[in-house]
Amino acid sequence: MPAAVATASWTLAGLRSLDRCGGLEVSLDLARPVAGLTITAGPQAATVDHLLGLDLATNCPPSDHWVRGSDITAVYEPADPRHLRATAMWRRLACDATTAAWELIASAQTSLLDSDPAVAVVADIGSGEVRWRGRNPASGWAALTPTAPLPADAAVIMCVRPDRTAVVIAPHPDDAARIDAVWERGRVRLACRLFTRQLEKGVLLRSRVLAACGPAADVAWAERLLADFAASPPPLST
Repeated sequence: MPAAVATASWTLAGLRSLDRCGGLEVSLDLARPVAGLTITAGPQAATVDHLLGLDLATNCPPSDHWVRGSDITAVYEPADPRHLRATAMWRRLACDATTAAWELIASAQTSLLDSDPAVAVVADIGSGEVRWRGRNPASGWAALTPTAPLPADAAVIMCVRPDRTAVVIAPHPDDAARIDAVWERGRVRLACRLFTRQLEKGVLLRSRVLAACGPAADVAWAERLLADFAASPPPLST
């Protein structure tokens, strides 16, 4: 195993990285981008969730990766007919005693004249309650029952864990992303589907998704982080 490289946020050894935020331990295996950030919390790691995974529809190790401050970046080039080159940057946005937030900046390009660039940012969360709202915060939160489909205009999802902490997932409002949700056996699986239009050679597509954790009793932290995320300028590069 190569020697660990210490950064302002991540500790990287080979393709595996670790971070700590408050009472959370965060791990990321760059060889398995679909698993995303593995979040463990509580005694004996009682709570395990996966946030901001990148589903490329096929498994492949990164062709390159690096860390810079609070960012960890990997480049993936799946050996499939799409000739897709996808870049994933996981960035820590906030960390204190009660809240934590990250974003995944995903980009895609192709060497073909025309290709299907569709990817999904996925999450797998243990949850006893699911709420959603549209883009307008004034619309308020609505409960989602396990048998009900997620409304097409859902822009933000909140999953309330059994320990009364909450996880918020939201694509950036400037990005045309569709959210799918499957709720079964106490877990919610979310997919934010990105890049649904055909991609031409020479074009770079980029999108962002937020994941944040905090107390469920008062979600002011979530509204603050969502507002900051919506107002943030687009990334210049990955």
